[in-house]
Amino acid sequence: MMNTTFSKWKAALKDTSDGQVLDNMTQDELSDAFSGNISFGTGGLRGVMGIGASRINRYTIERVTVGLAKVILSSDVPKRVGVAYDTRHNSSAFAESVCKALAAYGIETYSFSEPMPTPTLSYAIRLLGLGWGVVITASHNPQEYNGYKVYDSHGVQLTDEMAKEVTDSINTVEFFEPLPDTLHSSINTFSDVVVEAYISQITAYAGMDNMPAEFPFIYSALHGAGARIVPKTLTLMGFSPICIQLNPDGAFGGLHTPNPEEPGVYESALSKAKKTTAKLLLTTDPDCDRAGVMVKTDSDFLSLSGNQIGALLIDYLAKTKGVAKGDTVISTIVSGTLGEAVAESYGLEFVRLLTGFKYIGEYIVNLPEDKRFFFGYEESYGYLSGDGAKDKDAVMASALIVKMAAFYDAKGMTLHDRWLELSEKHGYHLENLHSATVAQDKQKEIMKKLRIGIPIADLIRLDDYAAGFKGLPPADTVKLIFNDGAWAAIRPSGTEPKLKIYTGVCMNTHEAAKEALEALAENLLSALGLTNSQP
Repeated sequence: MMNTTFSKWKAALKDTSDGQVLDNMTQDELSDAFSGNISFGTGGLRGVMGIGASRINRYTIERVTVGLAKVILSSDVPKRVGVAYDTRHNSSAFAESVCKALAAYGIETYSFSEPMPTPTLSYAIRLLGLGWGVVITASHNPQEYNGYKVYDSHGVQLTDEMAKEVTDSINTVEFFEPLPDTLHSSINTFSDVVVEAYISQITAYAGMDNMPAEFPFIYSALHGAGARIVPKTLTLMGFSPICIQLNPDGAFGGLHTPNPEEPGVYESALSKAKKTTAKLLLTTDPDCDRAGVMVKTDSDFLSLSGNQIGALLIDYLAKTKGVAKGDTVISTIVSGTLGEAVAESYGLEFVRLLTGFKYIGEYIVNLPEDKRFFFGYEESYGYLSGDGAKDKDAVMASALIVKMAAFYDAKGMTLHDRWLELSEKHGYHLENLHSATVAQDKQKEIMKKLRIGIPIADLIRLDDYAAGFKGLPPADTVKLIFNDGAWAAIRPSGTEPKLKIYTGVCMNTHEAAKEALEALAENLLSALGLTNSQP
């Protein structure tokens, strides 16, 4: 298979610069680059950039787009597609390839003229009544990666059934299949009105009333797509953010992983904070759908986890906007338990879905008339509120987080202080995530052993999501429930050779919770044979 595929590529790229790259690749590089066709899964397409069938390049992008085009042409929604891209290397060029391939099939496209937050496209799809959307991004992956996400007419990333239909269509497309030369449609640029409308609905929801005279904070775009939109939104709300790392940079200023979950991404903001009176550090990832914060305390800046931010936002929104019957908070099976406790204390309904914000978006779209979406979040720093985007939205989250921080600052408190108050009331809920580098065959072995039954102290039950659980779609995930409200969830990563191991506890004191979490993680990792795993 590799020889056939390689020969086709070599012939097609003969006498081109890409062909020269192919000629200079080592045997090991060729084996990796032609190990199989890069697959379009439930999370779209994501991989390392480079020449070859198993990498991200203009040829794999075009093949996927042709497969998508065939699905679009057979669909009953508008044959118009919105296209966005982030600041990664080649993102703009890949977005151009998408537009040209779709246009060749007679499909009208609209593209942004600059890197744009992923949620802006989700909003634009609904605003303009488009049928589909494509975003070129690899989210928070290292700089050598890029990817391709597809959205439906509701602005929701494709869920399992539709993703399979697109995958099946792609599999009928040959590499270097000629594009039609008879069907051509227009390639348009989104109007500035779209971005202005997107920002306006965020400022209207977050509120521009009762703003403090001053709340100093630092915002870093991590050289990503939030660089223009986030500062503009916050400025319109009356804030004066100190902005850093705004220039587009596919290398993300040298960051290995431009992920707000990683402490290292705050290094520049922390350095800047020493020269200012900043009380908060705010970051968004390259496609601006995740947001993270650090809070100034008496001693230093302290990171807040995605679970902590989610619980704080539920509390803040319930406190400031009020709660009506049927208001619903939506989260995931691997998110923490404090948010659920806070939601229920306000009379909010709380729903848990599979990992992936696409499921939250799908659930929002299908809420019955007697229910109303109130807030959605996942532990990996993704949040959504309001009636704008239908995907996690770091622009909206940034507006709400800063507004919330200023709200408590006016009371002489920090977000960490409020988290402590919530913990005193609902218990100290602490969580951790271990990402163990594990080969796929070893992952399967571990998951099989878990399902058969590994002796683990204080285990009450195991919930297996493989065949679907409590009405959810099938997923290769197990959740373990222990004594005293402790829990763990284990699932293979969908995009990396990693096993994700989530742990959580709830105790009466912070110290007790820290000790219990450490003991739970140690016992679980030992039982799984992963004692050298690092969080």
